[in-house]
Amino acid sequence: MTTGAGRDSAGRPHSLAPAHLGEARAGAALAVGVLGVAVFIAGVGIVVSGLTASSGYDPANLPPNANLLGTGQITAGFALFVLGVALAGGALGMLAGSQRARIPTAILAVAAALAAVAGAVWIIVRGPSDLILALSLLGAGLGLGGSGLLLLRPRR
Repeated sequence: MTTGAGRDSAGRPHSLAPAHLGEARAGAALAVGVLGVAVFIAGVGIVVSGLTASSGYDPANLPPNANLLGTGQITAGFALFVLGVALAGGALGMLAGSQRARIPTAILAVAAALAAVAGAVWIIVRGPSDLILALSLLGAGLGLGGSGLLLLRPRR
C-alpha cells in the first residue's frame, strides 16, 4: 500500500522495480538487457565484416576460395545476433512483468558468460593475444555470469 509521494506505508521510498523481481534482480535484469544489446551490436558488426571480407582483394586476382571468405564470420555473427536479441528480449520481458522469463533468461545469461570466458581463455592461449578483446570478453562474462546467478537465486 502506498501513501503517496512515492512512499509505502512504512515510510520507505517506493521502488520502480517490478514486485516479482525486487531491486537486486531488477538491476541484474537491466544489466542482462544492456549486455544483450551490446552482443546484438557486436553480431551485426561481425556479419558486416564477414560480408565484406573479400573486398580487400583485387577483383582481377581473387583467391580461389573468395566465395567462402567470411562464411565463418557471418555464421558466428548471426549466432551473436540471435543471442543478443534473446538476452535483451528476456530482460525486457522480466522488467515488463513476465514471471516466466526469469529462469530461461538467467540460464541463457550464465551460458553466454561461460562462452565469453572460454573465448577469452582461447584468445589468450592461442598465441599473441589481443588483450583488449580478451578483457572485453572477461568483463562481459563477469557481468552476464553475475547477473544470471543473481536471477537464479531463490527468493527470500
